[in-house]
Amino acid sequence: MNRPAKRIQLELGDPRLIRAVGWFVGAGLLCYLVATFWFGWRETIGALAALGWRALLIGAVFASTAYLWRFGRWEYSLQCLGYAVPRVRHLGIYLSGLALSATPGKIGETFRSALLLQQGVRVADSLAAFLTDRASDVLAMCLLGGGAAWFVGQPLAWAWALAFAFMLLGSWGFAYLLLHPLTDAWWNWLMLHLKWLPIKGGQEMLESWAGVWKLPRVLVFSALAMLAYGSQALVFAWFCDVTGVGLLVADCVLIFVQATLFGAATMLPGGLGAMEAALVFQLIEHGVGDALAVSLAISIRLVTLWLGMSLGGVSLLSLGAGLRVQE
Repeated sequence: MNRPAKRIQLELGDPRLIRAVGWFVGAGLLCYLVATFWFGWRETIGALAALGWRALLIGAVFASTAYLWRFGRWEYSLQCLGYAVPRVRHLGIYLSGLALSATPGKIGETFRSALLLQQGVRVADSLAAFLTDRASDVLAMCLLGGGAAWFVGQPLAWAWALAFAFMLLGSWGFAYLLLHPLTDAWWNWLMLHLKWLPIKGGQEMLESWAGVWKLPRVLVFSALAMLAYGSQALVFAWFCDVTGVGLLVADCVLIFVQATLFGAATMLPGGLGAMEAALVFQLIEHGVGDALAVSLAISIRLVTLWLGMSLGGVSLLSLGAGLRVQE
């Protein structure tokens, strides 16, 4: 085992890391409890009771399938780069990254790069897989939003398709130029403006990403992301149906997509506060009561963001415990 991987193994076995993860997830849940009291404890709890624990549990199970779709995309990305990490351990490593999802742009999930070093995966390549994830997420949300907007007859539904085409062709063209630079001056200019990126100014990471970002693969990545986020959007639609808000499934999907994009655009950790506010605002605009709108926003975030972070925390603690046993 090389020195960086050995050091990571020792750090993962440190009880301080375990406490830090626990405090991080616990602090987030505490914020949700404070928000519940702020918006009216009795009304919110009453609305949650109307939804029911059974619906929350079923929704949590169905929403968690999103992580399997996302893991499939992640593993496919690394396979394209020539890696074959043992699947069960790889799944544990992937889930561990979810413990730090509540970071701006989900940048905390790059912690997987440290864990994958032990499996012989270069940091530049795992960061390229992370970039592939984020880029295909945006493309998938455009497709979901466009489909929902078209179904409900939104006048600007074409804007979603235009955004998808622009980002798809733009990113593919950028990747092509990275692998086929017209002149050396192109690379010199690019590296001059990307010094803030890790790994030799980002060149290795960008080259790895460009090698994966082929047009047929991009469509596969986007399809997997659509399945992941689509399953969570459908859970939100089901919660709305159970509570009797009377919205079409397409309306619920569009609300979920727009709130997710708004939360991501704010660059707040995990979109905390911003996505919830966007969900509540849109639901109220559709005639949903304040307390019910708040409870629906909290419910979908509990079974998506906080469930994922909890699974990630358990997985990370399991990995740390396994490393301590090996010492």
